[in-house]
Amino acid sequence: MSNYLCHDFKTPRTDTSRRLPNSFRIVPVIFYVAMVAGAYFITIDVLGYRAANRDKATFNQIKADHNAEKAKYETQTGSLTVETARAQEVAKWIEGTRSLQPICVKINRSIKADARLGELLVERNEQLPSQFILSMKLTGASVTDVQQIQSNIEQLNYRAYSPQQSKQADVIDYRSNLVWQQR
Repeated sequence: MSNYLCHDFKTPRTDTSRRLPNSFRIVPVIFYVAMVAGAYFITIDVLGYRAANRDKATFNQIKADHNAEKAKYETQTGSLTVETARAQEVAKWIEGTRSLQPICVKINRSIKADARLGELLVERNEQLPSQFILSMKLTGASVTDVQQIQSNIEQLNYRAYSPQQSKQADVIDYRSNLVWQQR
């Protein structure tokens, strides 16, 4: 008898396919390499994502700091703009008083020693800057003193238009419009 305990009862089959070629043995190797490469790239992506989140947080902090600094500078710029506007208004006011100063000086020099100037108001007309409204109260003065003041103002090329004066007790209340005359 035979030494083999098992006999092969297979019959040769012709409907089976041939064995795969030896080059297909590389397929499992490629699979494992792809798995390792995928794990590597996923790890790199996760680390990159975390680094991007840190950079984003840093950027947001820097942006907030810049916005706070920008707001501070805008506040300072706004206050400087307001201060510049006020300074320009003061400059305009001083420029506007340049024509008032000679009038006030002439009025003060025209008043005699025994008379007192109780109130002096010189208002500039906003629509017509060359016109002024003069209002004054004189104590202890006479009508000739008021006429002297008018003649001194006329030396500055201003004409009194519709002058009004009233005398109550010892006080003369004088009001007129001063109109610039071009010569």
